[in-house]
Amino acid sequence: MIAERIQTIVSIMSLKSKYISDVAVYFLAVFCVLCLFFEIWRLLLLVRVHDLTAGVPLRVLAQSFLVGLRFDMVIASFITLPLFILGILPGLEISRRRWARRLHYGLLFIFATVTFTSHMVDLEFYTWFNSRLNGMALTWRDTPDMMLSMVWDMFPVVWYVLLLAASVAVFVWIILRLGGRFLGGRERSGVWVNLVWLLPVTGLLFLAARGRIEEKSPMRTGVAYFSEYDVANQLALNPNYTFWRDAIYDARDKDQLANMMADIECPGADSVVCELLAIDEVDQRQGRKKLFRPVRFESQNEDPPNIIVIIMESFGSTRLRSLGSQWEYDLAPCFDSLAEEGVLFTNFFSAGHHTYTGVFSTLTGCPHQFTELIMKQVPGQAHFKTLTDVLGEFGYRTLLFTTHDPHFDNMQGFVMSNGVDQCYSLFDFDPSKRIGTWGVPDHVMFDEALDIFAEVRPQPFFAMLLTTSNHGPWTIPDVPMERISDDVERAEELNAFKYSDWSLGRFIRKIQSDSAFSNTIVMITADNGTPYNRKLDLDITYAQIPLLILDTDSRLAAGTRIDRVGGQMDIPATALGLVGRDYDNYTFGHDLLDSTDDATDYALVSEWYRIGYVEDDYYLIHRLRNHSASLYRLGDYDHNLVGTLPELAKEYELKAKAIFKTGYYNMKRPFDKGTITTRTGK
Repeated sequence: MIAERIQTIVSIMSLKSKYISDVAVYFLAVFCVLCLFFEIWRLLLLVRVHDLTAGVPLRVLAQSFLVGLRFDMVIASFITLPLFILGILPGLEISRRRWARRLHYGLLFIFATVTFTSHMVDLEFYTWFNSRLNGMALTWRDTPDMMLSMVWDMFPVVWYVLLLAASVAVFVWIILRLGGRFLGGRERSGVWVNLVWLLPVTGLLFLAARGRIEEKSPMRTGVAYFSEYDVANQLALNPNYTFWRDAIYDARDKDQLANMMADIECPGADSVVCELLAIDEVDQRQGRKKLFRPVRFESQNEDPPNIIVIIMESFGSTRLRSLGSQWEYDLAPCFDSLAEEGVLFTNFFSAGHHTYTGVFSTLTGCPHQFTELIMKQVPGQAHFKTLTDVLGEFGYRTLLFTTHDPHFDNMQGFVMSNGVDQCYSLFDFDPSKRIGTWGVPDHVMFDEALDIFAEVRPQPFFAMLLTTSNHGPWTIPDVPMERISDDVERAEELNAFKYSDWSLGRFIRKIQSDSAFSNTIVMITADNGTPYNRKLDLDITYAQIPLLILDTDSRLAAGTRIDRVGGQMDIPATALGLVGRDYDNYTFGHDLLDSTDDATDYALVSEWYRIGYVEDDYYLIHRLRNHSASLYRLGDYDHNLVGTLPELAKEYELKAKAIFKTGYYNMKRPFDKGTITTRTGK
């Protein structure tokens, strides 16, 4: 009886094994082994930098390994997936052809050696730069002899090579054992069984390579920023991910931009921009481009206000009646009403045409570099002296709110590594309230923000809120607002604008009616403008945005309109001026409310190898690729004044290039926080 049962079990197992691809099982095992080795390397890094983990809870460090596994899976999938497809196709099966198996082993061992080498180098790279291995490692690739000599003298190279060799040897031994178990037997999976397994395993590995199932964004470094401890966040990253994405993914654009920046000549001391270009001898000897210097502002405010910065999606001046809208529809009645209660800047411009440029310049006060989406790149993490850094030093709780996936454009990774304490996003809101691609509607985010503010008080706080409902596909909820008839052309788009305005007004009125929000400053602006009657290749209407400052304690004169030129780079200095505490201005902007500041008022816009510069009543466009320029009076874009005002055009061109090039070099240098050079404010 027992013998019969055993025979039955054996028969069932044999039957099941006929429908299981040994090749698929082998590659899944290879995938798991790679992930295991990456985790071991992470453990070695933890041991190497254990002194930096003082005060970090053990559970947070443990979570670093769990979060890091996701990055490990991305790299393991990129290695395993192509080898799997090649190794299971008919005629190339590694289980049936010895030559194919040997080729597979050779490629796999090469890939493993390369990835393990990245981990080995990262052990020292992190200790030097406080950042996982990235494209910065290639900065000195043009002087390999000097660099190799320096590395040999500074580090225990022999011991590291032995460590690498040992890890590769153990990996090879494990893989060969797995190959012998699944690929070397006489009974092999049938060709059709392998083909049946091809699709699901490929899909599984592809999903692991993408890293996330969210539709808006694949894996970003921001996923690793899960805690308030930088070392734990950094530990979660995989150096292969950070290096190859940074060094290869954008390599062509980086080199192209670097060549363009090298072609820009910095004028001498007799130039119209001499005040911006003082390079001292020490910095020249060190090969640094120290062009701007910080300026110290001293004040003592014992009761600093809360600061709320609202960045409205595509909330352009061209649709606001308070700023001269030419639309026949009243699209922003709430904003226009609020404009009568605060200080409205009428000549304000965005730094670019995208949300990430607006967020970047608003926090850092620096110009954004086109093709250099610094928020997505490793050097963008912990690299700037930001508005949130300074406010954090003043004891503020710093928060960011967005309606959608926090890792889109690597938003969370950038802000949390540059001074923001907590990021609230799609995953923090009621999932039943999600209505479209951009997550929850604006008013849901605003309501959540009010609840969080109540938890933070009485600690002073800074909050940046990013709306997104005014963005295609323009999905808005059913709320009690006046709508434009569906018969009107672009009704959905216009109603999304009106809904965004309704949400803003509802939020501001709640703040104004709550005594708990006394001593609160609200700054309302936009990420970029709304183009209207475009005429230029770098159209200024796409950059025309509002800046409205409201004070719940009515310390600012209601209904004030200020016509001076300003831009998003001026927001940090203006906000800090309202805070009224000692600070160093590490930005390219200045306090727009300071009437004693004699700095030149200007705005800089950058987009796809073009720089726009606004000063006085003029707008200059400089095109880096073909070295051409155009000059217009604001509001008159039919007449290019380069021929009639050549000296003015040249002056503005030099200023624009000097500022942009300085911003470029500031981003390229691996400085610590707080050492970024800046304009003097004069």
